[in-house]
This record gives sequence, C-alpha cells and structure tokens, in this order.
Amino acid sequence: MAEKRVTIYDVAELAGVAPSTVSRAFSRPGRVSAATHATVMAAAKQLDYRTSSPAVQERPERHHRLGIEVPDLTNPYFAELVSGMQEAAHEQDLLLLLLDTVEDEVRERSSLESAINVVDGIVLSGSRLSDATLNHLTKRIPLVVLNRRVAGLDSVTPDFEHGMGQAMAHLVENGIRTVTYVAGPVNSWSDGERWRAARVAARQHGLQIQRHGPFAPTTTGGEQAFEELRDSLPHSVVCYNDLVAFGFLVSALRAGIRVPGELSVMGHDDIHLSRLVGGGLTTVVTPKRAQGRAAIERLVRRIENPSAHRTPVEGSLPVRLVPRGTTGPRDAAR
Repeated sequence: MAEKRVTIYDVAELAGVAPSTVSRAFSRPGRVSAATHATVMAAAKQLDYRTSSPAVQERPERHHRLGIEVPDLTNPYFAELVSGMQEAAHEQDLLLLLLDTVEDEVRERSSLESAINVVDGIVLSGSRLSDATLNHLTKRIPLVVLNRRVAGLDSVTPDFEHGMGQAMAHLVENGIRTVTYVAGPVNSWSDGERWRAARVAARQHGLQIQRHGPFAPTTTGGEQAFEELRDSLPHSVVCYNDLVAFGFLVSALRAGIRVPGELSVMGHDDIHLSRLVGGGLTTVVTPKRAQGRAAIERLVRRIENPSAHRTPVEGSLPVRLVPRGTTGPRDAAR
C-alpha cells in the first residue's frame, strides 16, 4: 500500500496555524514572524514534508492577492462593500486587486482574464456575465459571487424578500395604494430579484404595482425615470437603488411635487448620503460591510481547502427597512 503523502494541511494542523501561513513560511518567509516560521519549519521536519514533493507541485504557487470585481466604484454602495472586503483581507495578510468594470461586459471579460494569472481567487460583486461563463471561469480559479446566485458557485446575497415585505407594509400603513418599481440595469440579477420580491409583497398587502425601466443605476437614471413618469405619477416609487431614488426625488422636488404628500420615494442600499439629504431617504438597508467580509472569508476557505467544500455554499444576509422623510401619509385632499 502506497504511503500517504504529507500535505500543507497536515503541517498546518501540527503547527497550529492556517494553511496560508504555511504557504507564506515557505514561499515568502519575510511575511511571517520568526517564531511562526520556526514553528512551521519544525512541524514540516517532524512530518518529513518537502516542498519539492509531487503533492506540493500539484498546487500552484500562491500570489496572496485576491481580485475584486465591481461594476461601478463611483457608486457609494460598492465603496462600502469593498471596505468590508479590505478589512477581512488585511486580517489575513492578503492584498486586493480592484477590477472596476464600469458596467461594461467586454471590459469585465478582459479584466477577469487578465487577473486570473495574478490572483488566487476572485469576488464578483456585480457581474453581468452569463451563468455559463461564470461556471466555466470557476473551473480555472475559485470564485464567490455577491448579489446573485449561480448554480455551482458560492454566493452571498441580501434577503430581498424580507426587505420588500417590510417596504410594502410601510407603504400600506401610510395609505399608499399604487406603487411603481423603478428598475435597474439590464441583466442585473439583483434587479430581477428585487422586482419579484416587490411584486409578491405588494400583492400580499393589496397594493397595485407595476414595473418601469430599465434605467442606469445612477442619479441620471432616476432623473430619466421621473421624466417618463411625471404625467402619471403613482402614489409611491420604489427604486432599484438609492442613487436612482435620489435622481427621481430631486427631479420631483424641482417639478413642485410634494414629497411625501403627493409622492413617496423609497430607495435600496442605504448609502451614507441617504441619511443626510433633507429628512433622509427611506431605504432598505443592506449589510454592505458584513457582506464584503463574508465574501472574503468564504473565498479564502475555498482557496485553502477546496476538497472540504465540494458543494457550493449559499447564504443570505438580513436586511431591514429604515423609514425616513421621503415616505409618509398622502395629503388628505388627495
């Protein structure tokens, strides 16, 4: 019977450190303390572990970098998401390589292709690529997907159903009867899920709801949406994100629409600006930093011990509605 090969995980267990620390001790000893390096080397010697063994050659050299794809870094939502990722990466002595794809599918493909050879894994926080493309990519490098579920891939998503349920209940409590969902970009999985959840929750609460869009996930997109709806405004709009909501809100106020007396406006994400403008924007809060941290932690586990995670791990994080000044009772005369 062939003798079992000693792996990096055996050394890590004996030394009481993470597999990534063992990897750094051999490939980049300057990145670990002298005491940790001595502990790892002693464990390797005790187990007769050799870096030139076939078992080690099967595993490519670690770069100690992770790729982070975002569709638009100017959107404050993604800036806060990346901040959470950076905190988690720093704790594990990893560097982040930022890939801003500016909502361009061609640029996204090119950026990911360039990053594959210089990072150990990639977090996709707003990919517009097809499920088939992402499944092909994960055969080449570990992936974690945010704000989207793809069969066969690890993912972290907000609980859209709970958030939209709270949103529709709040509107009903304020006498709202008609709602328009102002949609986000084409091919956005999270936009589809938000619309589906809004539609189900609205019907449960007896609200009339329709969808209008798609629009760019920016303030300009919100302004365009208002211009298209201004002659037949509903009681309330629920926007794809806070930036769209701000564009819609500012346009409505400029047109002399009373908010919330004539029109209630609601966003999604709770970017920092949402708390500062006027009486504040009513919005569905997503745990951006927690989601970023969860993505990095899950990706690192996938990289360091792929055999322990043969099936994809899916998880949803809780969201909640924060009512502010842009929603409320309609004027009695109306």
